[in-house]
Amino acid sequence: MTYFDDLKEYFALGRKEALGIAACVLLAMLAYVVTRGTLFENGPRVLPAELFVSDPVFSTLAKIGPIVLALLLGLLITSRLLIPGASYSGKYLLRVAIALMGARVTVDVLSRASPAGLAIILATMAFTVWLALRMSRKRAVDKDAAALIGTGNGVCGVSACLCIAPVINARPHNLHAVIGVISLLGLVGVFLVPWLAALLNLTDAQAAVFIGGSLHEIGNVVPAAELYQSALGGGDVLGLVLAYKMVRVAMLVVLAYVLARLFSRAGEGRGVPVKPQGFLLVFVAVAAAVSILIAVEPSLGGEIRNALVNVSASVLTVAMAGVGLAMDLRETVRVGGRLLPLTTIVWLAQLALLLVLTVALV
Repeated sequence: MTYFDDLKEYFALGRKEALGIAACVLLAMLAYVVTRGTLFENGPRVLPAELFVSDPVFSTLAKIGPIVLALLLGLLITSRLLIPGASYSGKYLLRVAIALMGARVTVDVLSRASPAGLAIILATMAFTVWLALRMSRKRAVDKDAAALIGTGNGVCGVSACLCIAPVINARPHNLHAVIGVISLLGLVGVFLVPWLAALLNLTDAQAAVFIGGSLHEIGNVVPAAELYQSALGGGDVLGLVLAYKMVRVAMLVVLAYVLARLFSRAGEGRGVPVKPQGFLLVFVAVAAAVSILIAVEPSLGGEIRNALVNVSASVLTVAMAGVGLAMDLRETVRVGGRLLPLTTIVWLAQLALLLVLTVALV
């Protein structure tokens, strides 16, 4: 399939998809209202911001975040009428969101990462993916599930899994199960990782590498960095944490290409072409274009970046609602229970290596 043929599929919409897409949008808006108090990312405010600080229920929902909550809400609804639109959202809207995510990975953001921190992040990512693939042989886990586990832990959680899935032609039940497990570990990490950083008396520079290099989603690292500062007495590390997190996001395109070649060489790609997916090329193009614009016109470039980031996060939330609606909950729970031990072991090993390298080199 050519890139043009792929592009035409994004516009292959009919009446059967309309209801499901509308349901995804409504679920995403609901998720934003109860986790952020807005209708979409940085959109019109519906609930006061103070509510998400003072009220224990809303503050907890804020830590869960709209992306994970939209997925959970979708899981609770079962309707065949919604599946066509949900499947479209979980595939094509997701790819649009990932492509626009390139606006986060600009040169000015990546340049904040220290050389030592950058080396640690890359080494830990490679180790995490390798370990997941290696351990899958001993535990009789499907290779596509192992690749998703390594990618979700090593790169950027659910969105990375969904990005890699078409590249390796992952089985839907494995994809959905890994998404569920990764989401669960990400929520645990919001509290565990900053607590470990404080318990082990890491410096702020070390804590930034540890938090930014270990947690799965943007929605995980932000509250973790805030907890480290507000509740655990650490410094303001959010800027550095996001820089290290964006280094991992930037490697998504590279990892997708490597895994595509690996699965193709092993005869497990099942006909998936090794050439980069079109939406990943757009990811790179968006990152490059916004970086250049920021260098030439910082004010305008910053505004465009913020707008693209907001659109990306909002569309990603709609897509996650679609993923949830399209899931088979029973199958997801069954397979997820089998994959949880491996995913947890890989993540804990990732944390251990990251901690050792950070203490030794930062």
